[in-house]
Amino acid sequence: MTMTAKSINVITLSLPFVLVWVAVAFAPKSSELFRNNHLQQNPQDSLFQRRMQESDRRDEYNRRNYSWPLDADNFVPNTPGWKTLMERRMQQVQCIEDLGHRYNGWLSVMTSAQTVPNFTEHGFALTRAPPMLLEELQQSLRDGLLQNEQSSMMETEDGNEIIVAAIEDENDSTTKTTELLPPLWIPQEDLNAKVLEELHPIHTDFVNGIDLIGAKAYGLRVYRNQSMLLMHSDKPDTHIVGSILHIDHSEDSKDWPIVVEDFKGNTHEIVMEAGDMLLYESAKVYHGRPRAFDGSWYCSIFSHYYPADWDVENEHWESHYAVPPCWFDSAADYADDDVVPKLEVVGTGIREPNNKDGWEALETSLKWKGPVPSGGIYDLPTGRSKGGLLKELLKVPS
Repeated sequence: MTMTAKSINVITLSLPFVLVWVAVAFAPKSSELFRNNHLQQNPQDSLFQRRMQESDRRDEYNRRNYSWPLDADNFVPNTPGWKTLMERRMQQVQCIEDLGHRYNGWLSVMTSAQTVPNFTEHGFALTRAPPMLLEELQQSLRDGLLQNEQSSMMETEDGNEIIVAAIEDENDSTTKTTELLPPLWIPQEDLNAKVLEELHPIHTDFVNGIDLIGAKAYGLRVYRNQSMLLMHSDKPDTHIVGSILHIDHSEDSKDWPIVVEDFKGNTHEIVMEAGDMLLYESAKVYHGRPRAFDGSWYCSIFSHYYPADWDVENEHWESHYAVPPCWFDSAADYADDDVVPKLEVVGTGIREPNNKDGWEALETSLKWKGPVPSGGIYDLPTGRSKGGLLKELLKVPS
């Protein structure tokens, strides 16, 4: 699809550093009445008063030579499948009526489509965790579950990363009317530091030797029955290259696939076994678990890194400057339910509420199942790794 000022298509996703007031704060000067009304109703909102005007943002947009609509070469990477996927998402985002959600959607899609570079061909791969490290993590999990029988160790504000914020919450009026249990949080600061250090070489190999700096490893996070993780991407200041290490799950757990999009425009569902690791470009590729988890518990740990030459302080602003001026146009000018499914922003995640399990691409996804073979980093789209061909048993028949 070719996007013009009147056929544009946008994505709906939100980033952790973006708040609802951003859209209003960046509104054109013609929205001054709206701005004044907001301040009258929210006099405490001093942040709102300090934010950049849309005219200033557009000056930066022009100074950086951004243009609209995007040419094929403006998509990063510039593969046909990625371009098609991002254009579709852009159309969806521009159809969002709420300005705050729409602006957040633009921030997310421009981060994925253009401002953050890619470091691998497909955006993700699979490997196995070091056996001794996995044993330590599983012991920490067992100890934590035992302690939890006497005391509640719920997710704290300190661990409120994007994945937590993308989990559907029973307090969110837009979620399904089902009783959801928040994830348990098992603190292990020293072990997390060890995880970040020991997994560093694996992440470096994944991105072909690029020098990486460890940002954070957080966990253990223990999801519980009926948990859902909305599709999202991570923050572009420090969460550039990451991994999800599946530690273990309860015996009554049914398969709970991680869903990830690749740079060719494909959607994959991957069922991980204990010790499997998903390596991914987490600020760029959309990922989540939109299908509801069926089981008692499911535990993972998350690690994130960024390139040594990364501009940690300012990188996230680039997505603001890249948002095209048409983001403020009327959603009615772009709405076309016959072309793309409706997209909603929920917290820091997105979903397609009119589709089964909240994501249309699950109907045609490529499905894989662990355990991942030892001895290499496996590129699922090509079926190859440094150790040879990926074992056929990983591919789930359609």
